[in-house]
Amino acid sequence: MGNVLLSGYYGFGNIGDEAILTSTINALRKARPDLNLIVLSQHPDETSHTYNVESYHRMSITEVTKAMKKSDLVIFGGGSLLQDATSFRSLLYYLSIINLAHIYKKPVIVYANGIGPIRSRLGRVLTKRALETVEAITVRDAESRDELIEMGVTKDIEVTADPAFLLEPSPDYVVDEILQSHGLDSKTDIVWIALRDINAPDWFHGQIKTLISTLREQGLSPCFLAMQSKDLTLTNALNQELAEMDQDPLPVISNISPEETLGILELGQFCLGMRLHTLILSAKAGIPFMGVYIDPKIGAFCRSTGLPQLPYPQKEPNFDLVEEFSALMENADTYKNILNEKLSILSSLAQQNIDIVLSHLDKVCP
Repeated sequence: MGNVLLSGYYGFGNIGDEAILTSTINALRKARPDLNLIVLSQHPDETSHTYNVESYHRMSITEVTKAMKKSDLVIFGGGSLLQDATSFRSLLYYLSIINLAHIYKKPVIVYANGIGPIRSRLGRVLTKRALETVEAITVRDAESRDELIEMGVTKDIEVTADPAFLLEPSPDYVVDEILQSHGLDSKTDIVWIALRDINAPDWFHGQIKTLISTLREQGLSPCFLAMQSKDLTLTNALNQELAEMDQDPLPVISNISPEETLGILELGQFCLGMRLHTLILSAKAGIPFMGVYIDPKIGAFCRSTGLPQLPYPQKEPNFDLVEEFSALMENADTYKNILNEKLSILSSLAQQNIDIVLSHLDKVCP
């Protein structure tokens, strides 16, 4: 029996990061049922209850140290942890986890990370220095590997895939209950619209409302999917504006598990997404999607899968959302074939993350 510590952006109610945690825990337990899993979380009691794991508060140095001392191996990630776009403080926090593990001589696996952007010179130096101490590095896209190489990281870097490609959907009856509670059913031609508030200009939100009207005219059922609770502010505002236009508001599905999210996405026809894991889970579900390039990780994923993306909304209109989304729908069969061809590869690459963890765990817990 070994003790494995998982560190990431866990316990914040972000479906994407919880999808990483869920799939990782399930895969590890499938391979090694006797493992004791420990998770650093913003809400450790909730995480402990949800996943049946030990959990410690991620911002308590006392609790983090206790968890670190108890562990035999540290899984760092996945997700976009090493970046300073959110804040330099965020980058320092995650680097401190790697450095603390080094102090206590705990092997670290950098696990399916998306790297960057790290714009500050100091941040890049500190990141390189920390990563030279780890046992193995896997990244979820080639662009992250290239970024680490540019920083001067000399460790071997393996390109794998996001752990969420190992996720399994909830049972059909659970998914049906969620849809029915929102006035939908499995026979509805749903188009998922998963937005986030990026202070986009009014014209962009206007195009979303036009897209909603167009989809309805074509007999489709657009529906909002909120990947985080903070996304509800925007969806609620758009629904109020639709009501003022004498249009019915869209159903809004939120506060569901990663498995439930994958299950409802599988019953959709298309998806417009502004968060990376909306797109990853859409790919896993096999439905054509369109991303909005609001950060490099979305661009990298769309390019790697061959699915379309919209540019970052600027102050003036520079694309026609209805036209672009119509092209996605017209080429649905082509995009489905692309996803079908890539899905088995991505799932296999995601499993490699687990295999690497287990191989290093064998060295410390033979």
